[in-house]
Order: sequence, then C-alpha cells, then structure tokens
Amino acid sequence: MGFFDDMTAAVAVYPVDDVLIEIVDVDFPDQVLNVNEEATFKVKITNTGPLDLTDVTLRVKGQHGARLKVPVIFNPNLPVAKRAAAPAALSQFVDEVVSDPLGTIAGHGGTQTSQTFTLKAPGASQVSQTLIKATLEGWNARFDHILNGHSDPLPDAPKGTYSTAVVQS
Repeated sequence: MGFFDDMTAAVAVYPVDDVLIEIVDVDFPDQVLNVNEEATFKVKITNTGPLDLTDVTLRVKGQHGARLKVPVIFNPNLPVAKRAAAPAALSQFVDEVVSDPLGTIAGHGGTQTSQTFTLKAPGASQVSQTLIKATLEGWNARFDHILNGHSDPLPDAPKGTYSTAVVQS
C-alpha cells in the first residue's frame, strides 16, 4: 500500500481508535428513573488523536423502549406560522435524533458537549439498563494540528554551525 492508501485507511478507522463518546449531565427528578419519566442528558465527545475534527454530528438513539425528544432550539428568524407549529412537532418523542453540528474538537484531548436531549423512559420496567446509544453521524477533519502542532524544534534536528580559529592579536 502506498502512503495515500495507508492514510485513507487510518482516517476511516479514526473514530473507532481516537474518539470517545460519553453520555453526561444526566438529570431526572428522583433517585431512580421511573416508568415513562423524562430525563435530560448531553453527549460529550473527546478527540484523543492528532486530527482536528469539524462538522461533527451525533445520532442519538433510544434503546429498549426509551424515546427521545427533538431538542428545542428557538429560532426568532422563522416565520410566525412556522414558529407556532414548532412546539407541536418538538413535543413528540421519536426513536432517534441527529444533533446540531458541534464546534471544532481539537486533537489530543479536545472536547465538545452537545445540546441537551430529553429522554422518556420506557413504559415498563426493563431487564436491560441501556437506554441511550450515541454514535457519530458525520464528521470532517483538518490536518492543522498535525502540520502545526508537531513542528516544534528538535534537539537533534539539522543545524548550521560556523567554525573558525580565534587568535590573539
């Protein structure tokens, strides 16, 4: 394989090798999540690899009967008729949602956290406790960190020197 084939293969597996996804800031009214109760949460992405990630979106799915509400984002630029219809559409629970794009996630430890999602617990007690699954829906990458962040001076780098005898005049 040539360099570009190797690079293409490395980029293809980058999310598996270098991206961590966590469900964070989970909040519900009591000590346990009751049947049909609502909870809120966010999704945190950590980029452990050398690429800067851009245009990251998440696909968040309810599991084992859990449902999700589309995040409410108020847009004052919408026409009045569409703003009036939006609350009805946004109050419905669905099986999965796609997040808004996250900001740039820098390489080697950069993080971003999604907007708040709402979860509705299943209508009956569950054997499985897994209620949410979040995966990358889409992403792009920049090589800025590799090209700029790894161009530090090296102690054994090539160097120029000047030598001459110094004599007493």
